Amino acid sequence: MQQIIDVAHNVGPYAQKLVDLGVVSVIRYYNIQNSTTLPSKCLTKAELTSLHQAGLSVAVVFQAGGGANGKLSDLSDAKGTRDAKRALELAAELGQPTGSGIYFAVDHDYVAPDDLAQIASYFKKAKAELGGRYVLGVYGSGLVARKLHEAGLVDLIWLSGSLGWSGTRSALQDGLWTLFQKDMEQDLPFGGLDYDGNVFNSAKADFGQFAVEGSVETPRSVGASATFTVTARGGLNLRAGPGETFGVIQKYPLGTLVRGVQQIGDWTQVDIQGDGASDGYMHRSYLEATIGGLPAVLQEKAAIKPIDVAKAELALGVKELPGSQHNPRIVMYHATTKGGKTSDETAWCSSFVNYCVEQAGIQGTDSKWARSWHDEHWGHDVIAQPAVGDIVVFSRVGKKEEGGHVAFFQSMTETEVTCLGGNQGDRVSISTYPKDGKKGPFRYKLLSIRRA
Repeated sequence: MQQIIDVAHNVGPYAQKLVDLGVVSVIRYYNIQNSTTLPSKCLTKAELTSLHQAGLSVAVVFQAGGGANGKLSDLSDAKGTRDAKRALELAAELGQPTGSGIYFAVDHDYVAPDDLAQIASYFKKAKAELGGRYVLGVYGSGLVARKLHEAGLVDLIWLSGSLGWSGTRSALQDGLWTLFQKDMEQDLPFGGLDYDGNVFNSAKADFGQFAVEGSVETPRSVGASATFTVTARGGLNLRAGPGETFGVIQKYPLGTLVRGVQQIGDWTQVDIQGDGASDGYMHRSYLEATIGGLPAVLQEKAAIKPIDVAKAELALGVKELPGSQHNPRIVMYHATTKGGKTSDETAWCSSFVNYCVEQAGIQGTDSKWARSWHDEHWGHDVIAQPAVGDIVVFSRVGKKEEGGHVAFFQSMTETEVTCLGGNQGDRVSISTYPKDGKKGPFRYKLLSIRRA
């Protein structure tokens, strides 16, 4: 069961059952009035209380038509003001804390420039009415979200699961999203209710949700997903086991999104249905990381160590790309640290270590700053008795800069330390550094060796 779900029904009576299934957050609706088709679509105080009492956080999206089926009149200037007023009215009734988010739905694939301009005008009116009391978000296509974000109108982006909508795939690739509605039209095992499962962009702090105590941040593990795109032009076989000798269950076409469960050699165990269970195996050479990633090493999850992940990344030959291109895997390392995705030209040794540590289920420093591992006293200093896989921290001083370097310990002599790390010669590599001396244009000094 997905950890973040959206649902157009009252699930208050099932709050504890949702928790038991592993749900952490529920996204519910604000509207003008309910329809006969969805008589409990609008969140109520009683439902919110039940969800919060069960320990679930809640986020909200306003939809009164939302321009569905191309009905742009739902998104007029007048309705931008009206909808925001109604959202504020409901937020006050329910006690939604200021500073949390309110999404407004654009439920159609709008592409015409005049249509996009009108949608922007709707959001300008809504933003003016909200007056900064709530963080404004949009639910819709990647194209609509990008236009609104570039205009400075929205801070939260919830991408519809309709991957055929304009700009959605590119928004996912660029990290221009907060939530992605990946698994649509799922069925709850009780109540005869349906829901959608969502993925959270772990480079963000939250998606606007709130609990009893107010707005809350999202732990990076919540709602996270290693999601891949099928790149085989003729489609890719889903097999019953990790090898070509296993039978073909089904072939999935180019562009299909699948969740990765774990890596077994050259094969990725995948979850097609989004329910957390394995559906079979696909060859990793035809899968491109779209969201997050997996340690490329055969390990039971509980047994993975950061150094195992680092070695697997070394085997992949990860390195910076020349010119204006950026290696998406290095960009993904950056996504595990505060500030999120950025180019491979930004120093990435600490982002690499954070990625490896978090893939092993350990909390890193959440910082792109190499010396954060020493300055924040992460783990324990074991410089007297280091072991392979411990984290080595150096200061690094050049003519015009002062910073640091961090990597995984391999071996040590009286004067040098050999490390496996990222951004070593612009790639993941094994390199040797002086304990206190010059290497190239920089002077290095060993600060500490850390162990979780």
